[in-house]
Amino acid sequence: MPAVRTPAPSRSRTRRLAGGCAVLAVAAATMSTPGGAAAEPAAAEPAADDRTTSCDAEAAGYRLVRVLDLPTAANWRDTTPPYAFDDTAGLTGGFDRVGYCLELTTDAGTTWVWTSSEALGDDPAGLGLPTYMEQARHQYVDDLTVASNVPGVRRLDGGSGWVELWPNQYDGTGSGQVPGASRTARDSDDAVLWANGYGSFQVHAFADARDARGPRAADAPAATPVLAVNAFTAGPQTMDVGIGAAPSGEPDWTFAQNAGDYTGRRLSVFARPALVRVDAAPRSRQLVPRPGRTTGRVTVPVSGVATDPSVVAVELRTTRDGATSVRRARVSPASPRFSFTVSLPVALTSTDLELVAITGDGARSRVSRAVDVVAGDVVVVQGQSNAQAGRQPRSTTSDADRSRWVRTFGTSNNNNPRLAGAIGGWTYAMGDDIQRVAAIGQWAVRMGQVMSAELGVPIAVVNGARGGQPIGYFARNDTDPGDGSTSYGMLLRRLTRAGLAGPDAIDVMLWYQGEADRDDAATHVAGFTDLVADWREDYGAGLPVYVHQVRTSPCGQSGPVALRDAQRRLPDTVDGLRVVSTTGLNGHDGCHFDYVDGYRTLGEHVATMLLDDLYRPGTPSIAPPGPAAVHRVDDAPNQLTVTLRSPATPLTVEDGAAADFRVSGAVVESVRWQRGLGLVLTLDRPAPAGASVAYLSHNGAGPRVVDARGMGLLAFQLTLE
Repeated sequence: MPAVRTPAPSRSRTRRLAGGCAVLAVAAATMSTPGGAAAEPAAAEPAADDRTTSCDAEAAGYRLVRVLDLPTAANWRDTTPPYAFDDTAGLTGGFDRVGYCLELTTDAGTTWVWTSSEALGDDPAGLGLPTYMEQARHQYVDDLTVASNVPGVRRLDGGSGWVELWPNQYDGTGSGQVPGASRTARDSDDAVLWANGYGSFQVHAFADARDARGPRAADAPAATPVLAVNAFTAGPQTMDVGIGAAPSGEPDWTFAQNAGDYTGRRLSVFARPALVRVDAAPRSRQLVPRPGRTTGRVTVPVSGVATDPSVVAVELRTTRDGATSVRRARVSPASPRFSFTVSLPVALTSTDLELVAITGDGARSRVSRAVDVVAGDVVVVQGQSNAQAGRQPRSTTSDADRSRWVRTFGTSNNNNPRLAGAIGGWTYAMGDDIQRVAAIGQWAVRMGQVMSAELGVPIAVVNGARGGQPIGYFARNDTDPGDGSTSYGMLLRRLTRAGLAGPDAIDVMLWYQGEADRDDAATHVAGFTDLVADWREDYGAGLPVYVHQVRTSPCGQSGPVALRDAQRRLPDTVDGLRVVSTTGLNGHDGCHFDYVDGYRTLGEHVATMLLDDLYRPGTPSIAPPGPAAVHRVDDAPNQLTVTLRSPATPLTVEDGAAADFRVSGAVVESVRWQRGLGLVLTLDRPAPAGASVAYLSHNGAGPRVVDARGMGLLAFQLTLE
């Protein structure tokens, strides 16, 4: 991660690097100012001549709102930088685009770059360097303009970009949103970490906007750095500044420590006064939920108010499958409101929307754009580390199973509520990493891919899991369900911001937790039963819930079975609940799973059950094999039969599986499946009356008891009848 480094030795001569003036269109809404922040110094307003910038021609129609002369080093963590000019209070009518102009000067002259895009928030106080976590942004922008006098920085108008704005530390592992980006170098796709104290203010531009529409393989990054100001919350370390990709070292200028190479470093902040206030509209890459999983189309509103009296009409342009339709609503100061509806098909196709304001002189201004919008179904994943399901150290990647049609929202980095509550934006789901933007886990990636391909429907998966946590960590604060300091509240807020928290918005909740409860069945069941009731109060009374029976509790110990047996029996006391088995997965390391024969197979099993339960009429017919009761065999005193809940389903008992069965007072010598009876256990002696009979499974790979789909026998503990 970027950490504070000792500044480089001072130089007697100024060395010129590629750099200049950059404008980035980003607005970061400030939700709250943490206590203890230093007071903002009084602004010393520069002379009128000082307000001119190299970007003024590009900034026509914008208003200058802030000017910051960058020092060579700064630590503005949780404090507002000392802007030399600040007119954010003058943005009383709102703004729809923002821009940042960074000018870097040497004895040879000034270089600059301008970028502007749609605003990412509506609070003027968030314009500028993101020095509070509440101002963090890590997402796409889809109306990006770039101009510069630096060779190699391409001009762009209305393109796509990827922004990395935060006061935090970060590493190079990325979020999988920029095809071809490195997973080690800090470049156009990094991963923000929960720890504060370095700072990134970066915009990266896609050469081809089509590369910002879903995962694909690439030999080189599809987006490249345009502007970078780093290390502004890093204490005494010299800041990193640059335009374009750095000629050496980290491509995004991290650790360059080159601010001292310039005699002048100025960041100017612009905002375009809003012509129109948009009250309702889809967002780029958003999945709009369909109610009930049956409708073939979803209607969404696009509405707002013309706030500038010169606007005489608002135009909505909708593009799908290469065809564009245009509708226009007339507005006036006496009747400023406009309203449209857009019908989205629930299918593997997407819709682009543009909103254009037209003034009385015929001028046209694009005020809003949303690309790659879809409609589909929603899955939520919650639990601990096997719900996070990141790539294990010696495992393989799940990247080949990613899909453009499997989406997510925000970040799963819930170690820091301030960061989790700030980062939003829709992205294409990835599975290998955890605690970051776009992460949903490996088995969820495979599940989503299988479901979207089978149904022809986009799938959103939102993962709120956190590893190593007991059941109490996930409990709701009943006096404030949206309490952002709790796991429950963070997930509820995230779903609300994504537009997924209303009745019938979520189709199913998938739960994988229990290892950290260390076989405490009573505490686990009580906490989970309360949790299901809370989910159904907040997300819909009929919410289906699926519980993964943990492989071991605690990790690495296959002997304890009380908690696992309690999970097996949950459907007997909680309506609308199904249990998923994990005993058939050979890629087990004692706690987690490899991708092959592990998380990938689990994702397929979950998808198979969901497709059968939720999308096909009639009683669900697919379930892992589970016991019903244990009886003696009348004419064979050394044998027991475990009758099954699905007695007609053939099971394969692999050689050696008898070692995973336990009968108190006897040893299980062999196990076989017999049609009409179930599992027949042969013992070394007759079992005593009231004997305990259990199936424990095992750590790691080994002999299994599985059905034809590879679903393993649920672990259990029964009393001999």
